[in-house]
Amino acid sequence: MFAKQLNLSQQELQSLDYIILAGPTGVGKSRAALELADAYPALFEIVSVDSVQIYRGCDIGSAKPTMSERARVPHHLLDICHVTDRYTAAQFVNDASAVIQSIRQRHRIALLSGGTFLYLQAFLEGLSPIPDVTDQAREQVAEILSNGLPAAYKQLIHIDPVSARLINQNDRCRIERALLVYYASRRPISYWRQQPKVKSHAFNGLFSVIQPSCRQVLKQSLSKRFDLMLSMGLVEEVQSLCDACPTLNAQMPSMRSIGYRQVLRYLQGASTHDEMRRDAIVATHRYLKRQLTWLRSMQGITHQYQGFNDWKRTWLP
Repeated sequence: MFAKQLNLSQQELQSLDYIILAGPTGVGKSRAALELADAYPALFEIVSVDSVQIYRGCDIGSAKPTMSERARVPHHLLDICHVTDRYTAAQFVNDASAVIQSIRQRHRIALLSGGTFLYLQAFLEGLSPIPDVTDQAREQVAEILSNGLPAAYKQLIHIDPVSARLINQNDRCRIERALLVYYASRRPISYWRQQPKVKSHAFNGLFSVIQPSCRQVLKQSLSKRFDLMLSMGLVEEVQSLCDACPTLNAQMPSMRSIGYRQVLRYLQGASTHDEMRRDAIVATHRYLKRQLTWLRSMQGITHQYQGFNDWKRTWLP
């Protein structure tokens, strides 16, 4: 039945390792994955492609699938990191590849659903061959950072002016990463990114994208969604994370994500509740614009739809 829906032969269906359900935030990717898996319960398992849903405790702000939804369909790559962990695109590719292999051994297809396009791009196109960071490099960079971020950025300008021009001087995360790569390999990260990308798997799949049928309507929906998150207890969720982990701060990837970043500032007294709400909504709308731009540059898209209903007419029986 499913092969007929997409005009696939039975042989083509059997060779499918994964199907990507991508699109900008709030367009209906998670709903699409759930409804598709519900329609064909013996065929699919869902793999999250979301850089915030990986964190335990980041539930409301990441629109993480509920426990009842997870009970309906097997989900993977949720709650795999502590809130203070850093998780890279390379880790995602390794973890997703292992999960897809496991799903295929159960004679099922992986549904990769999410909007972290950095992860998707790394999975589809491969990664630059950047060497592993050594303990010695970590010690050297920690010493540099102990002198303050401006000093670290000045050092980055000296060793890798190409990357320094692309990195904001206040972006501690990317400055640290660039320094780590240099001191681990004695070559700047800009050099490694110029090298041919290496793809670590040979999976076969489809890449489907749900575009917003109306961007303005989606922006209004995203504003309402953030208000719903607040009413569901997003502020309390962030406060609980801070209470459980006193070292949690705005430089950590989990707290740099939209919604969490603004709520953390509010809890620290750096903004009012109204300012927090406004800033989060503005950031979400800007993120939507960046996602749509990124989607236009992505290669290998096999199916594209204008809105959830357009997708549904093709994919569901």
